[in-house]
Amino acid sequence: MSAPIAAPAAVVFDRVTRRFGSGEGAVDALADVSLDIPRGSIFGVLGESGAGKSTLLRLMNGLDHPTSGRVLVGGTDLASLAPRELRAMRHRIGVVFQHFNLVGNLTARANVALPLRLQHRRDPERVAAMLEFVGLSALADRYPAQLSGGQQQRVAIARALVTGPELLLCDEPTSALDTHTTAEILDLLQTTRTEFGTTIALVTHELDAVQAVCDAAAVFERGVLLDTVAVPRTTRQREQRYLDHVRSRLAS
Repeated sequence: MSAPIAAPAAVVFDRVTRRFGSGEGAVDALADVSLDIPRGSIFGVLGESGAGKSTLLRLMNGLDHPTSGRVLVGGTDLASLAPRELRAMRHRIGVVFQHFNLVGNLTARANVALPLRLQHRRDPERVAAMLEFVGLSALADRYPAQLSGGQQQRVAIARALVTGPELLLCDEPTSALDTHTTAEILDLLQTTRTEFGTTIALVTHELDAVQAVCDAAAVFERGVLLDTVAVPRTTRQREQRYLDHVRSRLAS
């Protein structure tokens, strides 16, 4: 009996360097980075400010291209795409931002519907389903200023998922939130992977977030990939996380 064929990686960085400037003033935001993000995983990108995390994310979204090397998303080299093809590829990639980036004069419902409108699509049932998925059906007609930080991030996640992306890029999605709300958002990301099979790249400087939900993580420092490590998932860790979550609820 032949061995099963492994699914291709969702994202591949193939000896990627991104250099800014030239001559003696040149700076490598990323230096000869090679890594694979497995399909269907929650993959952490961990490092302090200046480690190259934001550049890595921009390369995965096709907003920037490598100075050398290749970034493959779903087997496609993003730098090889024409502008129209790249726009179509971005419809398969959702992004969740640190500070939510909601449109202030649109309701939660309208914010979630916005990516569909930009694609000239109207699907109120899909919008309603995403709001229900993130637990905000009852708040659909509220504006961002009427929502807590955690609720705004839930709207942002629903907006990122409404087009059914294969890849979800999360740029420091919990760093503006308190401990209790952070646990809820991380739980929602886990449910997203379980429910939709979405590959999630979690860009963060928070080790606790990586330990809580990631299958593996790439550790960066000053543009250099130091290591790629598996994150152990033990019963004890899950129990401790649950207890911490309960304690935070009781304290609030």
